[in-house]
Amino acid sequence: MEEAKVKKEESEGIAGGVLKGIGNVIPGLGGLIKGLEKSPAFKERLKKIDEEVERKLKEEPLKKVGEEGSLHIRREFGVRPPAKGRTAVRKETPPSAPQERPVDVFDEKDHIKIIAEIPGVDENDIKVDLQDDTLVISIDISDRKYHQELKLPCEPKGMLEKTYRNGILEVKIKKE
Repeated sequence: MEEAKVKKEESEGIAGGVLKGIGNVIPGLGGLIKGLEKSPAFKERLKKIDEEVERKLKEEPLKKVGEEGSLHIRREFGVRPPAKGRTAVRKETPPSAPQERPVDVFDEKDHIKIIAEIPGVDENDIKVDLQDDTLVISIDISDRKYHQELKLPCEPKGMLEKTYRNGILEVKIKKE
């Protein structure tokens, strides 16, 4: 029984055996491969592929992957082995420049409403200044910098009122 199996594999060749294996794994492909095997052009192409594979194996046999090889096995999840001949160098990150965040400006009947997203700061760290028709919102703390100047749709006449809840700054400026 074993001899018949070995002779069948030898007659199929390397490429034919690979195709049969793929045909067994992928449903529907096995029938297509059986149909192609009847074609003399397909058989000739498989024969050429087998000859090419055998020639390449004789010229340069498979190499064992040793310590110098490129096969690496991780022993711990998420930990990379150090690269050979290289040292880790951390780049210093420059101080962050002031960021701009999304801001909405609404021109209501009796006031101008500004809504800005500024998460992760205290209300006391937020500075809001009104200079003519420009509203300046700024934060300057050790780990965060934020600065934004907003041109208002009209020149406000009244005082401003600010509230800060859940990372959202809301500023109302009265018009007269």
